[in-house]
Amino acid sequence: MSLLDRLRNSADDGPLTRLVDLMIDDAMARPLGEVVDVQRWPRLLTQVAVAWSSSDAAEERLVQAVLDGVDLLDGLEGTVGDRFPQPVADGVRRLMARPYSPSREIVLGLLDQAPVRKLLREILHDAIVGFAKKARTAGESTPVGGIASGLGRFAKRRAGTFGSLAGDVVGAVGSEVEKQLERRASEFTDTALSGAIAGIADQLSDPARAQEQADLRIALLDGALQLTGPELAAELRRSDPQGLGRLGRDSLAGWFQGDGFEDQIRGWLSDLVQAEGQRTLGETLDELDLRDTCIDPVRELLLEHARHLVTTDAFMTWLNELEEP
Repeated sequence: MSLLDRLRNSADDGPLTRLVDLMIDDAMARPLGEVVDVQRWPRLLTQVAVAWSSSDAAEERLVQAVLDGVDLLDGLEGTVGDRFPQPVADGVRRLMARPYSPSREIVLGLLDQAPVRKLLREILHDAIVGFAKKARTAGESTPVGGIASGLGRFAKRRAGTFGSLAGDVVGAVGSEVEKQLERRASEFTDTALSGAIAGIADQLSDPARAQEQADLRIALLDGALQLTGPELAAELRRSDPQGLGRLGRDSLAGWFQGDGFEDQIRGWLSDLVQAEGQRTLGETLDELDLRDTCIDPVRELLLEHARHLVTTDAFMTWLNELEEP
């Protein structure tokens, strides 16, 4: 029986199994510093990443992937929570329920930003003006307010030109009151805004309110899990998914093509090698009690590929050329 026949004999995996074991044993025994090429890997990774991000085909694939994801969501039945593995959903819910209160300085730093202040100012201002207008309308409906309003209308109807002039004066005064009201509301809003932001930060960071904060996080999580696929798809379509895909590609391209990308990857690998020193991959897996857990599936996968490789014409040609004198 020829060597090729022995390798192709499915009833005898001995030679292939030994070859795979040799490959695994060699990898387990080599120090991490020998396996990880700190100089070549970052350069090769950078070249591949830059080439991909510069490709028009890459952008088309990325955009299409976003569109396909939106279409997939649109066809889902039930809610997002139904698609979440229950152990994962329960774990996230337990995480949200932990009695944790963030640092006040961090919360305040996040809230006290120009866009946030602008949004809160608009909300406060509209609420103050709306409340004041409702209060003025309610005041006119009282007996005193009703009498004054009625007298003004009576004077305008009965007193001819003078009454009309009086009505115009009353209207001008009312308009000026409206302007004063809005101006004072703006001043009051500006004064109250910093206090409102500080109050929100106090609420969100107060350890005494840890349970309330946990309830809020859980409520937000439950609300998100109750969303349906079509609801999410509709929101994503409103956000211009094609634009999102192009933006993602442009952002990655800017990162990959920047001067510091290769150095950053090299720094990460250098830190990894330095931390592990001369330890082998096998020693690391032994410490984690993962050697058998990792090696068995790797051996099975490599053996499966080796069995297929030896059946190909390309392997037969290579082996025949190798055996030629």
